[in-house]
Amino acid sequence: MTIRPTPSWSIRRRVLAWLFLAMAFVFSANLLSSYYSNIEAANSAFDRLLLASASAIAERTVAREGGIHVDIPYVALDMLASTAQDRVFYTVLAPDGEIVTGYEDLPLPKTISNVPVFYDSIYKQVSVRIVVLRRFVSGNNLSGYTTIQVAQTRGDRDGLSYNLLRQSALWMLVIAIVGAITAWFGVSVGLRPLARLRDALGRRSPDDVRPVLHDVPNEFRPLVGAINSMLHRLDNGLQSMRNFISDASHQLKTPLASLLAQSEMALRESDPDDLREALIKVNKSAQRTSRLAQQLLAHASAAGASPAFAELNLARLVRETIEILLPQAIAKNIDLGYEGGQQAIMQGDRILLGEMVLNLVDNAIKYSPDGSMVTLGIKLVDGALHLIIDDDGPGIQQQDRQNVFERFVRLQSSSAEGCGLGLAIVNEIAIHHGAEVSLGDAPDGGLRVDVVFPANTREDS
Repeated sequence: MTIRPTPSWSIRRRVLAWLFLAMAFVFSANLLSSYYSNIEAANSAFDRLLLASASAIAERTVAREGGIHVDIPYVALDMLASTAQDRVFYTVLAPDGEIVTGYEDLPLPKTISNVPVFYDSIYKQVSVRIVVLRRFVSGNNLSGYTTIQVAQTRGDRDGLSYNLLRQSALWMLVIAIVGAITAWFGVSVGLRPLARLRDALGRRSPDDVRPVLHDVPNEFRPLVGAINSMLHRLDNGLQSMRNFISDASHQLKTPLASLLAQSEMALRESDPDDLREALIKVNKSAQRTSRLAQQLLAHASAAGASPAFAELNLARLVRETIEILLPQAIAKNIDLGYEGGQQAIMQGDRILLGEMVLNLVDNAIKYSPDGSMVTLGIKLVDGALHLIIDDDGPGIQQQDRQNVFERFVRLQSSSAEGCGLGLAIVNEIAIHHGAEVSLGDAPDGGLRVDVVFPANTREDS
């Protein structure tokens, strides 16, 4: 069954989506800013004309006999009403507030000062822009401030604002389209190294686990590093599997052939005593073959495992292993015991460490003579935890102590049965835990195996 990944957006779509979202936000903000800027620009231009018209009327406003007289310069008003859609209104008020000329109901601002005041209002049901200007007049026993109002409908200025806004929006739209096209091609070019990496990995054969050495941008280097790390672990797993297949095919061939031959000979026996003797040989061969298969599996597991580290009590694990192998020790009249505290807390893989202790104790029992002693102990020295196994066996010569950690290496002087995997398994498990295995001489002769685990462990009595 093929497992298909959950559909998801590609990197291209995600980058472009966020980029277009940002561009849309900038476009909207710029358009809003242009809207208010264009209104301000249009108001500024038309307000100057409005003020010029009011100033022209103010200059023609004088105090004469009979009151305030105004000579309206209609050219100034015509300048404001230059298009058919705009209308102009004006009012001149005397110092006492009486209307001199113009429209009576033109709205006044809330406050009037000696400086020009611009404001928006509604007049005759249309929006208008109004300026109020005060001018001091005197003469013929009459003096005071006259008030001049000039109003203009907003047709031209609003039309100018919208035209400017339309031009700004058009240019921004052109820029956005060009930017989108550029972004599309830019992202496509930027993703080409990833596409080349994909194609290169796709062309590889299933057993090609070499590191990826393609030149990629800095953003993709962590990804390539993770891929190389995965390939390294996969290579270790494949190598472990290949070693296991090679070892199993090589090491199990002879025992299985021997077992087959012995079973065939047993089938030919008719005498019960001879048959029993033949079956005993078959049983011993089966036990050796079973032990060999177990050690092959243990070595493959130790070599290719990814340890599941957790806090454990190594002292308890050692005592449990002693209980498992105690019948084997009793069969050889070997005194198998433990010396040390009840607690030795450390971080490690319980299954792998159990296999390591099992192989060490099994080797010690196997190579020790009948009636001897095998002692296990745990000590804490300078923050490092020492697992020590002493036996009364023949020991290992100094020149042979490095070679015994290799697979299938057995000493020629050894008379005990074995396949040479025990110490290789121990060494592999020790490497996984950052530990070091050393071989020495036991105090009473024989071999001492000292497994030194790194710091961050503790021992309690």
